[in-house]
Amino acid sequence: LNRDRPVPLSIYGAPLLGFVAFIVMTLAGNAIVGLVLGLVVFRLADSLSASELRKRHAKFDEQLVDALAGLANSTKAGMSLPQAVEQVATDMPPPVSEEFGDILREYRTGKPIEQALDDARERIQSRNFDLSVRAFRIGMEQGGNVAKVFEKIADAIREMWRLQEHVRTVTTEGRSSARFMTFMPAVFLVLLYIMDPQGVGLLFSTTIGLVLLTVVLLINLLGHVWIRRILDVDI
Repeated sequence: LNRDRPVPLSIYGAPLLGFVAFIVMTLAGNAIVGLVLGLVVFRLADSLSASELRKRHAKFDEQLVDALAGLANSTKAGMSLPQAVEQVATDMPPPVSEEFGDILREYRTGKPIEQALDDARERIQSRNFDLSVRAFRIGMEQGGNVAKVFEKIADAIREMWRLQEHVRTVTTEGRSSARFMTFMPAVFLVLLYIMDPQGVGLLFSTTIGLVLLTVVLLINLLGHVWIRRILDVDI
């Protein structure tokens, strides 16, 4: 990806923020709170980063239907496929314009347009775009009309997008519950430490306490994964 793409915060910022939170609280004399706070900060920063990337991918998928319709209209008007890609890169807003601009730049360096599309499919990691490129390649191998191929792909992607949005709306409450369940044990632990530092300290200084923390952590993680899998409806 080129320099205009967002760098995931989880690669650099999330570990750094978590480490800083841990060091600050440790220097303040609260190592246990620092550990918990560091983990919470890391998780929040990582979640924000993942959320930004998901928003970008969702925006790309949302714009993909219009991009495919633009390719169909341009080829109908007599443009070649590279010219149609250039038209989309010029007329559409980011992130579709950025990705199609990359495809056009690769084509201008001597790469066949079909290969540039395949490379973009692997780079973008969008299921809808992946299906679009594969369907386009199959349609061309069978001698189909370029404009009609793109029109059919756009109609199919539009229907898939409608179903995905419906599922996302229905499962919003469940996803919120999964996030709430993940964060609340750490929040309760911090509150308990504020009220009874010595009692909570036993959880980290005794074998039984460490076993209990491990069991709670595993149950929490399993519950989170279980809820996410139930809500992960494949369309």
